[in-house]
Amino acid sequence: MKVVFVSGGSKGIGLASVLRFVELGYQVVTCSREPAVWGDVLSQHPELHAVDYVQADLSKEEAVSQLFVYIEKQYGKLDIAINNASPLLASKGRFESVSVDALKETMLNDYWSYALCLKYELALMSAGASVVNISSVNGLRPTPNAAMYSSAKHGLEGLTRSVALEAIEKGVRVNGVAPGVTWTPRWQERQRETPRIKEEVADVVPIKRFAEAEEIVGAIEFLSSDKANYIVGHTLVVDGGISLV
Repeated sequence: MKVVFVSGGSKGIGLASVLRFVELGYQVVTCSREPAVWGDVLSQHPELHAVDYVQADLSKEEAVSQLFVYIEKQYGKLDIAINNASPLLASKGRFESVSVDALKETMLNDYWSYALCLKYELALMSAGASVVNISSVNGLRPTPNAAMYSSAKHGLEGLTRSVALEAIEKGVRVNGVAPGVTWTPRWQERQRETPRIKEEVADVVPIKRFAEAEEIVGAIEFLSSDKANYIVGHTLVVDGGISLV
């Protein structure tokens, strides 16, 4: 049975990915910071009881190391890795006004944790395996008032392409998916403060709506499958055209 690791699998795109790969019959390993949230997920999706859940804060190197030691002992390999975890953004606002601690937190969460996971994942992979890094359209264009997040995602784009050239030497494909605005719990929380945010944001997207998490997972599934065997170091943009505006 193929083993799939999905980081941040308790919400949003991560949860939709877990659901999809379970449906496809894979052994899924996932993690998040809050076990209580995963408990809520299991109450809503009893089919996920076969998922191997591990509590881990991926911004901490020791936690990442322990997670992949566990995966190696339990399964001895990884066939697919989906690097997705992205906690609530700490560094919103004009760059000069954001605290140094908040900037560092965003860099750890949205770049360094991905780099750490990727390093450990590759050590458990052999020919035919694949990695999909979840980036963002903000890693492809400037993003005022979220400069550190944007720079972290720009860094992830560079990491994806550079490591892809190394990993393909042993037959492992590394690619990325760059979602646009996707209707996830993060946006739902913002809707409490700004009731019309969904309509207002959708209005600037050429397709005139948010993506559903399942639509992003369609791209993830494709890039991790044999249908994408000749795709190496590519970022598939799934954004309803917003990066074209």
